[in-house]
Amino acid sequence: MQTQIGPEKRPYGRSTLIPLTTESPIVAKLQGLLPLLGASGGRISASVYDTAQVLRACPPASGVTPGLEWLKRQQQADGGWGSPAAPLYRRISTIAAILTLHQYADIIDAAESIAAGLEHLHFQRELWANTVPDSLPVGAELIYPYLIDEAARLKLAMPRQGNTALLSQGRKKLAYIQHIRPDAGSPPMHSWEAWGSSPEPAYLDGAGSIGHSPAATAVWLARLPRNETTEPLRQQAEAYLNRAARVTGFNIPGVVPGIWPMDRFELAFGLYPLLVADLLDLPALQDTLEPQLDALGFALTEKGIGLSDYFYQDGDDTAAALAILHTAGFLVDPSILDRFRGDGVYYAFGGEIQKSISLTARAVHALRLFGQRDEAAVRLLLESQGENGRWQDDKWHISWLYNTLHGVLALAPESEGYTAVMRAQEDIIHSQHVNGGWGVTGEATPSETAYGLLALYTLHKENLLTDVGRWAFKRGQAYLQTAVNQPDLDRTALWIEKELYVPHRIEKMFELSALLVSID
Repeated sequence: MQTQIGPEKRPYGRSTLIPLTTESPIVAKLQGLLPLLGASGGRISASVYDTAQVLRACPPASGVTPGLEWLKRQQQADGGWGSPAAPLYRRISTIAAILTLHQYADIIDAAESIAAGLEHLHFQRELWANTVPDSLPVGAELIYPYLIDEAARLKLAMPRQGNTALLSQGRKKLAYIQHIRPDAGSPPMHSWEAWGSSPEPAYLDGAGSIGHSPAATAVWLARLPRNETTEPLRQQAEAYLNRAARVTGFNIPGVVPGIWPMDRFELAFGLYPLLVADLLDLPALQDTLEPQLDALGFALTEKGIGLSDYFYQDGDDTAAALAILHTAGFLVDPSILDRFRGDGVYYAFGGEIQKSISLTARAVHALRLFGQRDEAAVRLLLESQGENGRWQDDKWHISWLYNTLHGVLALAPESEGYTAVMRAQEDIIHSQHVNGGWGVTGEATPSETAYGLLALYTLHKENLLTDVGRWAFKRGQAYLQTAVNQPDLDRTALWIEKELYVPHRIEKMFELSALLVSID
């Protein structure tokens, strides 16, 4: 039994900055959304890569044709899969889609799709030729060589990229996995399909999955012997894949997300915007908010909190939970973060190669709320800022606006952070689109506009917002007011996994919170 840290509370009574009541339509939307955070394992977009792997390795009993048709529809005009605005995240999804369409060539007419995909890979290969950025897709150092080997086995004319740095990272990761001998619910299990060979029953976690990954679970099932002993395990894993297919919004058998369940992640990150926007003590939200705070408090253990109760605890969710619960009046221990601390950086999990600026900034922000300061982490954040004023490359999100929001939250109250956050403010202002929104893919997106607004709001609270910044804030809120109701399935994927994804409820919480803050 894990020791619980919450939900014992301390008194608190900060007044809200804006007089909001249940008559506010935005507040009403928050009241409706709050109870859904974490429900049904979380709400997340469909994954081309994982869908392709499920269709290949463990096709749904009802047939693969609907899933294959969906897969074909995701192909872009240039022949690849994934957003053309984020080319680094397309290669793995494109290879997986080609492999799947090739496997079912006798069921679906996909010759043109495969040819276009192969041509796209030849055109795009230089993107993977040299560097290994911090924003590399999760597990790419293992998954990319695995997929290329599969293509070679099938004699597909697919370019084998000679990225020695990436392959070197893959060898290091394999050595690390062999050394630690990972167990159920551990991070290496999330990419088991790329390195695993023996489908050990003990690898199945409490969610019925292998590493909360539909792809890993499907491949594990394909390698699991069929007999009376393994049948209960098979039923658990198949039920997991069926449940995962129901959370994407498509309700197509075999069309699955890249990671699931993620109920604790959705809860912690969904409540975090309320903290940033000073809305945790808004009276109109208390009836719906308090049960969710209690749930977060009970889920936080002495080792932290993970994306679900069946996955390892991580530094990102733990930092968010600590900051939220402390501000909301719960008695929690910030030393829990020590187990995720490196040399000036905070990690989600042990054995990570790339560092995360947003996670480190979140940890600095959380510690500051407790009256603590990590000098080395503050220094790292200052040194990581780009010349243009933004924090760019990150392990978990492709938008510099997301990362810069976290940089501003961590550094705005710091005297030595003044120059850094003022440079960030200038860049946020100058990068605002004509329509008032913000976005890194060429078009404004509601979630990135929310990040920009909350960064400007944070500067306002520290009396650092300029007159031009105030004007940018008002224009941004006007845009967001019109864009907040964008349909979920039309959203731009910006969060990093094995491919980019959308955590729908988390993004909506950021947007609604950004509409409620005021600088007047």
